[in-house]
Amino acid sequence: MMCIKHSGGVMCSEVYRMKAIARCECGALELNVSGAPVVQLTCHCKECQEFSGLDFVEGGFFRKENCHITGNSKSETLQGGTGSQKIHHSCSSCATPLYVQVEALNGAIAIIANRLSPFTFESEAHIWTSQKAEGTIIPAGVHQTAGPPPKDIVQRMIKGVWEQ
Repeated sequence: MMCIKHSGGVMCSEVYRMKAIARCECGALELNVSGAPVVQLTCHCKECQEFSGLDFVEGGFFRKENCHITGNSKSETLQGGTGSQKIHHSCSSCATPLYVQVEALNGAIAIIANRLSPFTFESEAHIWTSQKAEGTIIPAGVHQTAGPPPKDIVQRMIKGVWEQ
């Protein structure tokens, strides 16, 4: 059960106990996820474009302890904007890009949303729009930044991956 504090007190609900599975195309690499994502972002950075082969990536960030990974991945380690490592993981059999482990966020797992089922992606912000692919249109009224996520989302990410 998950509980949320709000101005009227505390609300506890099973609704927040999400369970989903992310799989590669061949099924050899799988992530079983429990718990809601800490944050959901749409990233337009060049690294995400190269990793996914898409113009942008819609990703849900999950606490590493809420992700159980089975199968073998091929990984590529990059230096993130914080100077910490981020490790891109694709299936070692079919090469489907599936997730990124972000060391700067206590090893949080960012899963490509269209690989998760059941899952409804709800972007909180479009980030790194300064690097968006030519022709990409971001809907009007959507929160966006030319660079990294806004500070309020970063603070929520930090709190969400380190606190119980």
